[in-house]
Amino acid sequence: MSGDPLLVDTNILIHHWNGDPRTTRLLDNKLIHISFITEIEVLGFHGYTAHERAKVIADLAFIRIIDMDAGIKAVAIDLCAKDRMKLADALIAATAIRTGIPLVTEDKHFRKLKGMLELVEL
Repeated sequence: MSGDPLLVDTNILIHHWNGDPRTTRLLDNKLIHISFITEIEVLGFHGYTAHERAKVIADLAFIRIIDMDAGIKAVAIDLCAKDRMKLADALIAATAIRTGIPLVTEDKHFRKLKGMLELVEL
């Protein structure tokens, strides 16, 4: 994938894999990034068939996975402490904030961070 970068929340990635045309259009010709926490969430899902799991693993090879660093950790700690965010959401938001990559999500609770990150909602 090429083009403009987007940090894709777990729910958007799942919709895309399930064939949702809205997400497919949005992600088309984009450089897709995910947080390491999204990688854990999608690979840790227990309900895949062997074929589905193989497809997810193959697709992840074309997605840039952003690991946690000290900056992301510090921002996530602040989001948990000050904004009372759940850890997984705080790590995803912190990744968007630190990298400056727009976050694509359906989760409305990220709206409170609009001044801190660029948000693309579906």
